[in-house]
Amino acid sequence: MLDRLETIFQEVAKNISVRIFQQADQVLTHPQYFMLKRLFSGPATVSEVAEFLGVSLSAVTSMAGRLVKTGYLVRARSEDDRRLVWLKLTDSGRRALEESSRQRKEVIQGVLGRLGDEELRALYGVYTRMLELMGKDGN
Repeated sequence: MLDRLETIFQEVAKNISVRIFQQADQVLTHPQYFMLKRLFSGPATVSEVAEFLGVSLSAVTSMAGRLVKTGYLVRARSEDDRRLVWLKLTDSGRRALEESSRQRKEVIQGVLGRLGDEELRALYGVYTRMLELMGKDGN
């Protein structure tokens, strides 16, 4: 049963991602979206973003380089510790994130909107419980 649930969970996530990127004007990759989402609340160091995304420093550095080239991010060295690199969302990056969020919401609502109220409540309950369990033991 757990193997089948894992497969279904992966299929749902993959299909939602595919639907999101089928949108003609989707400009952010999945990882870029979550990087910008992290920076929406304020600047962060490369290390903080890597920890948030669960990826290596080099992966964040590479992704940040691409986002700097598009004008969505700026990088700045810390005045106090030149080893620290801060990442900050630009106005252009904020607009790209907002548009991408709107498109993602449309896709997800398009899928979830076909579920009944009882199914939505059940899904909400399961996901809420999963998050509670993951928060308790760190997994």
